Amino acid sequence: MSGARQRIGIPFLEPSGHPDAIYEAGGEPVPLRLPPALPGEYVALAREWVADVAQISCAPANLDALLVAAGEPAELYGLVLAALRLNLPTVAAPPPDARLRAALAALGLAPLGPDFAETAVAVAHRGEPRPLDLIENFALANAVRAGCSLGGDPETFVHLAAVARESGAAGFSQMLRVLVPETAPVAEPGSAWFDEHGVEGVLVHLGDALHDIRTVAGRLREALPAEPPAAPAPPGQRLLFVEGRASGTAGLCRVPGPRREVSGECRVLYSERSAVRAVEGGAVKPGALLVVGGCGPRGGPGLPRLDLLSRALRAGGFEESVVVITDGLPPGDVRGTWVSLVSPEAVKGGVIGRLRDGDDLRFDLVEGRIRTSVEVDELESRQPHKFSASRGSGYAARYARTALPALEGAGFG
Repeated sequence: MSGARQRIGIPFLEPSGHPDAIYEAGGEPVPLRLPPALPGEYVALAREWVADVAQISCAPANLDALLVAAGEPAELYGLVLAALRLNLPTVAAPPPDARLRAALAALGLAPLGPDFAETAVAVAHRGEPRPLDLIENFALANAVRAGCSLGGDPETFVHLAAVARESGAAGFSQMLRVLVPETAPVAEPGSAWFDEHGVEGVLVHLGDALHDIRTVAGRLREALPAEPPAAPAPPGQRLLFVEGRASGTAGLCRVPGPRREVSGECRVLYSERSAVRAVEGGAVKPGALLVVGGCGPRGGPGLPRLDLLSRALRAGGFEESVVVITDGLPPGDVRGTWVSLVSPEAVKGGVIGRLRDGDDLRFDLVEGRIRTSVEVDELESRQPHKFSASRGSGYAARYARTALPALEGAGFG
């Protein structure tokens, strides 16, 4: 490649060796240090913050392309949103997290091999492809299937919904409801099979369900093995949607094994801290349905990942025996049954904010239905839980007033 070096912007929150890789590949690295993100457990708010500050930092820098890299999903998807807004040729450096790598490759933003720096310099030199040319419904469908093939993670779907919204793709929530239940898990991240075959092995197992989209490194199928490796033992977790027909309530259920039904009495709390105290204090018994409201996009605000609650359940030996129902997010490594991203969220007056201790709930995992012994009229007559009027200040307060539902991306409305 001759002539002036292409200027590759590298927005980052933590230092990395990527500038050296870009220089060695023949480009001119332009490191752009971003202000620290908001707390990582508030995944949608952190993503929106990163997207805004990255866009502001990159816009005046006269860049030919972007190389985006981050270890946390919220930060990396925030950089992807900024790239869509700027619409500069963009390459994503493969992150350590397996589900992130698979989703970015399936979207067309990350090469499957290790040559991300060479790819970034090449797209900068050509001036294409640009993110808005790559990210459309076929690419998003690939990313959803890739995530499901690695056991699924509700946080991935929240971020992909935000990417769909930013790119102008329509119908993403409907796409999720079709693709999630019909895409079988292939492998667990960290399994011996995945360590041997990697993202390429997972994608080739999707077969004809994988769209042969254009990517930053050429057609997607060109980089995949011709024949899939031997199938591994399928992961024990599966994802499905459940909904209440009369109430309009819906949630994403992550359940181990072939379980056909989840039922029990509710123990209702309205913050993660309260739920942790109840678990640690012995107020939550095996077999309970632990309802944790107030953790949705507006309630957090910012959609917290309930890491503390997951750790408390694990430490108490309740991970398999207590079902969690929340408008927030489960951690990616939970092993028990969680019904998450329940909408409408409690802060907006959803049913999850009208449940009471002792209410019976049943989740029919065959038909995907939520059923309760409480009559609809009684639920509607109950006053929803009242939350404090204060939902943070400044950026967080503005977000809390307008945030979209989780599976619409949980961005600013």
